[in-house]
Amino acid sequence: MAYKVFLSHSSRDQGLVISLASLLKRLGIEVFVAEWYLSPGQPLSQKVFAELRAADCVVVLLTGSGVRSQWVQQEIGYALSTSKRVIPLVEKGVDRTTLGALQGVEYVEYDPAQPQESLNRLITFVNSLKTAQDNDEGILVMAGVVLLLLLLTGKQK
Repeated sequence: MAYKVFLSHSSRDQGLVISLASLLKRLGIEVFVAEWYLSPGQPLSQKVFAELRAADCVVVLLTGSGVRSQWVQQEIGYALSTSKRVIPLVEKGVDRTTLGALQGVEYVEYDPAQPQESLNRLITFVNSLKTAQDNDEGILVMAGVVLLLLLLTGKQK
């Protein structure tokens, strides 16, 4: 099963969203960006909350625009209420007291003057989460195979 990341962001941060999504996709990680998946006639909140539930983690872009976005704040609240891992990417210069529910949570600092360094740190961490999940799934498959073999050999006696 593919590792899935929900990107919570302000619509004003499209350049950063595109860069981050491209880097994550190169690692085989599925990325959900709400406005890229249109569902005309469906309530936006219904689609967003369903995708938040389906995600393995949520990356929140807390830029100057992101911290002021009501949607971003709602997505953070919903993600936390469903016990999703929330990974904040906080823009350098953003007042840390505006982080709301994420105040005091470890974050990756985003420096617009050196974006690649910040994005590399973030994608390296997300990729480590994906690798850990892949390893856990591999162990479960192996355990299932061993159990099946035990059951089959037990029936032959």
